[in-house]
Amino acid sequence: MENGIHLKYGHIHGGKVAMPWTMTDAEVIAAQSGRFVFRNVTTGLAEIADTTDVIFGWAEAGVESSTSGLVVNVIVDLTAVFRIPLIYENSSYTVNFSAVIKGECCDLKISSGVQYADPTNPSTKQLLIVGGKAATGTSIIGNDGYLDVMINPSALGNLAVGA
Repeated sequence: MENGIHLKYGHIHGGKVAMPWTMTDAEVIAAQSGRFVFRNVTTGLAEIADTTDVIFGWAEAGVESSTSGLVVNVIVDLTAVFRIPLIYENSSYTVNFSAVIKGECCDLKISSGVQYADPTNPSTKQLLIVGGKAATGTSIIGNDGYLDVMINPSALGNLAVGA
């Protein structure tokens, strides 16, 4: 990976093994947002993941105001590294990026329709932190921090047929 500031969110390097998957209706995908998805066990469709969801991959999708019937490529490669915005502010989300948190896990958080990496008190531990940039602001909106993450194999869904 190149050094310096990267403004691109999404797959930044590593493997790209993927499969086509249909998104559930009414999902909104923001421009500066993560695109980690989970499988809805009732419908079998992909949905944008939040804190407690068991993720299975990254949806390669552009900005979408509605995903009705949208088929996306979902990267399921455990060697892939993704860049996702960092949720950070002074009161609720208090862990900023530093070299100290490399190798630790974080969760996802959706705020105002944007999917962020949340390293503050992770419970699901969906993602493994491998790099990032510290946020310089103290509010969520317009924050410039990000984390580079990999899917944590220990947190992958283990669903059986019919589960």
